[in-house]
Amino acid sequence: MNSDRRQQLADLQEKLSYAFRNPELLSTALTHRSYVNENPQSGVTDNERLEFLGDAVLGLCVSDLLMKKHADFDEGALSKIRSALVNEKPLAALALQLGLGNCLLLGRGEDHSGGRVKESLLANALEAVIAAIYLDSSFSKAKTLIKRLMKPLMEDEAITAQSMDYKTALQELCQKKYKAQPLYTLLAESGPDHEKIFEVEVVIGEDVRQIGRGKSKKEAQKQAAQKAWESLHRENGI
Repeated sequence: MNSDRRQQLADLQEKLSYAFRNPELLSTALTHRSYVNENPQSGVTDNERLEFLGDAVLGLCVSDLLMKKHADFDEGALSKIRSALVNEKPLAALALQLGLGNCLLLGRGEDHSGGRVKESLLANALEAVIAAIYLDSSFSKAKTLIKRLMKPLMEDEAITAQSMDYKTALQELCQKKYKAQPLYTLLAESGPDHEKIFEVEVVIGEDVRQIGRGKSKKEAQKQAAQKAWESLHRENGI
């Protein structure tokens, strides 16, 4: 490993807030197979095995964090949120923030075709880096990094909302808390036929009433359910 590569990896370790005992592991995590194919004499290994391991470590850590954050969510909701968090696009964005693209060892063809900003390569590299930290130290150290990287995403309510089936979640919550079903009532519909707006109210027992609006009854019910679900959690600390 030459001095420029060592300095590059040292800078990255500062961003990761982790100092490798074996920097070669980090270098391997950032080595694409295209580089290995073009440089067989280098003796380096690509990052695909580390990516395989990192995917598993990431999935376990995120699952654990989600279960602790959303103690009342069922398996289906947790799975959907996890999928939204650990898919290619958000992982690639995190990799770009860390500057992993500039640290990748790529073959000339892959480099010239934009490999340093390719989402699949970046996401795979981040997973490989996670595995490298796990192997270099411990699961706990890898989890610390994952928790720090994922915190903004896990606090993004839009990701949770996109992943949630609020009508089902509200129904399950009401069965547990009130032993009753949410009651949806169409209050009004307005506008021309091609641009109708529906207004639906959901009632739960005697305490909870929320109104949703949408371009269809289903959309209005979903919004009402989301408002009721969020209200129950916010006001009652469920």
